[in-house]
Amino acid sequence: MKWLVIAALLVAGCKKKHDEAVPAPPPTTGSAAMTGSAAAMPEPVAAGSAVVDVPTEQDFEQQAAKDITDKNVDDKLKTLENDLAH
Repeated sequence: MKWLVIAALLVAGCKKKHDEAVPAPPPTTGSAAMTGSAAAMPEPVAAGSAVVDVPTEQDFEQQAAKDITDKNVDDKLKTLENDLAH
């Protein structure tokens, strides 16, 4: 039983040393920053930038409850499928 605890501590210790040994990549500047996959990464958002209100499913629940009934659900679904197909 003791040797299991010791082995677990050794594995945990080795993992920590390995993580610390990996250096962080240096920051890129100039024309080198625009090459490779780094150019496809989005830029970080500034701290003072405006927040965009993105509509969510809850924003449309009341209107959908009014518009969609048991009688017209098949027609609404077909219309939606046709809209998405084009």
